[in-house]
Amino acid sequence: MRIVDLRSDTVTQPTPAMREAMLRAQLGDDVFGEDPTVNALEERMAAQFGHEAALFCPSGTMTNQIAINVHTRPGDEVICEEGAHVYRYEGGGMMANSGCSVKHLPADRGRFTAADVVAAINDRGAAYLANSKLVVIENTVNRGGGAIWDIAETERIRSACDAHGLALHLDGARLFNAMAVDGTKPAQWGATFHSISICLSKGLGAPVGSVLTGSRELHPSSAPRAQAFRRRHAAGGHSLAAGRGRIALEHHCTA
Repeated sequence: MRIVDLRSDTVTQPTPAMREAMLRAQLGDDVFGEDPTVNALEERMAAQFGHEAALFCPSGTMTNQIAINVHTRPGDEVICEEGAHVYRYEGGGMMANSGCSVKHLPADRGRFTAADVVAAINDRGAAYLANSKLVVIENTVNRGGGAIWDIAETERIRSACDAHGLALHLDGARLFNAMAVDGTKPAQWGATFHSISICLSKGLGAPVGSVLTGSRELHPSSAPRAQAFRRRHAAGGHSLAAGRGRIALEHHCTA
């Protein structure tokens, strides 16, 4: 009898090709930008999503928390759905790491609208209210049973964010799963969001690793050294596990 383990998609085992890639990957010191495998993965992901840069990290929680930290300042407010992974399952990181408060939106299986976002933005002239600074969307929606976002609605949310001076981050833990269903392409999502967290350890089957894409501020090639790279280093996120991520992108996705 074959048993399928549905507790989590993170229990996926690496394929033989991934194991071989781990053995054969070229290595270097990523802190100095000298790991060719990490560099190649970051360059590929940035290009694929049409973003300026990418940053490889051990986990999706880390990429999400780095993005929140870069986009906000202590005392700011993050707007998301009540069941969002960044709120429910990241150890209170928004509060502990970035000093942010959270505002929950009503949602249909984790999906809200641009009108919901606009209604939730605090009056910037009211000093007694938190500064609404960042909107986070999750696709696919974990607690929404894998619900997929309509990219047209996310584009409307981006327009609302631009109009009110908010950043928009995508927790794309299962974004490649969504693209396999709706036929959208990485560049479409990249054009809609200021930053995107992409997990290689979810539907793509790598045993570890996530990538954060966005502007040059995410990467040490900017001067001074980028905020996101500093946040990753402070969190102990230096990693040498990029080889399996390359195999996941080349063989386990269609986007």
